[in-house]
Amino acid sequence: MFIISRSRLEKLLINGNIEITILDFSRNRVRFGIKAPKEIRIQTNLKTSPVPERTDQIAEIPNAASPLDGLPAAVGIGKRRWPTKE
Repeated sequence: MFIISRSRLEKLLINGNIEITILDFSRNRVRFGIKAPKEIRIQTNLKTSPVPERTDQIAEIPNAASPLDGLPAAVGIGKRRWPTKE
């Protein structure tokens, strides 16, 4: 692992075509921007399953029903009911 210190808005160039800019940092968070060619895949969380390389690899379910379909409509939602004086 290569460890380097940078100040805010300083840049780091990797392999001549990947630019990393330190945008902001606080106690335990660092915000940085990455400029890279489209063919370079960037994963934000390496503990999850791999990200598809292209958006057309993501499955779409056409005309998928909403999970709320088939439930009865609620009546009077959002109406305030005041107690009546008798």
